[in-house]
Amino acid sequence: MHKTIRTASSAIGAAALAGFCAHANAGWTLSDASDAGFHGDGSVTGAYPTFILTGSNNADPNSSGFDSTTFYTETFASSALITFSWQYATADSSPEYDTAGWILDNVETELFPGNQGNTTASGTTTVLVDANDTFGFYVHSIDSLGGAAMLAIGEDLPPPPPPPPAIPEPQNAVLMMAGLAAFLAAVRRKSD
Repeated sequence: MHKTIRTASSAIGAAALAGFCAHANAGWTLSDASDAGFHGDGSVTGAYPTFILTGSNNADPNSSGFDSTTFYTETFASSALITFSWQYATADSSPEYDTAGWILDNVETELFPGNQGNTTASGTTTVLVDANDTFGFYVHSIDSLGGAAMLAIGEDLPPPPPPPPAIPEPQNAVLMMAGLAAFLAAVRRKSD
């Protein structure tokens, strides 16, 4: 069951759709499908035809999380051959938990199947949509934890956050402690 979060209400002229699809209506809908009792916090920034779809990341960090899929879809009035450029990125330390792709009449197709540790990907895809088909995009999170995934359609993703500071390896920590002890001993001898 999909829960509708927001429906695009502004009409988009054919000129704005050039290069993506001039055949669709302007009623793109953002919706969420999550485990029972939960509601994902997925969102869309921008509007069709260029937008960023962000998956859910609002599970209690002390839990095992919950499954959630964020959808951005439209029912097409006439047939269309849709070509779109896309970029994917996730902040999740287990990127295989976050997938993204396109959906056609409730059949999901991953944009890069078998993601085994890739935190970024990009490409161009073409899909044939028939009249009255529901087509769109999705970001799926198995656990809604560890950082959200983003799927950008027709625009660039923002730069990723900087990596966390490095944690010294145990052998380096021992050397650092020995150096600090020697420095403090030298300072103490100088003050005596």
